[in-house]
Amino acid sequence: MKRFAIILVSAIFLSGCADLFYQPQRAKEWPDLGVHIAVVSVPSEDGASVRRDFVIRSIRPQSPAAFGKIEPGDVLIALDDQRIDSVSTAVRIMQAKSRFDTLLVTVERAGETRQILISLANAEMRSDI
Repeated sequence: MKRFAIILVSAIFLSGCADLFYQPQRAKEWPDLGVHIAVVSVPSEDGASVRRDFVIRSIRPQSPAAFGKIEPGDVLIALDDQRIDSVSTAVRIMQAKSRFDTLLVTVERAGETRQILISLANAEMRSDI
């Protein structure tokens, strides 16, 4: 009986601490850059391969991207010098950021590569994709 009581008390205590130990990824919030991206497949000149471009379709007003002068049509190349090869890569980089960080965004605009340093201080926080 004493063993049962100890197990019961332990289970109740641990269930009360579950939020401290278990924090699903979707509960973590990260700053939102404020862009909508379209993934565009671009065939090579010889047609033998296809690359994916991450084209910025739109920018939310009053977002870090808007203040950073990112424009619709820019092709997202890298975030913090990490080349973007998938949307999940971009999300992973943003998930590691906090509201008061800065972000180095590399884009291609009209055939020219530009690096833009963006403050995330006014970013909305989000926990989904």
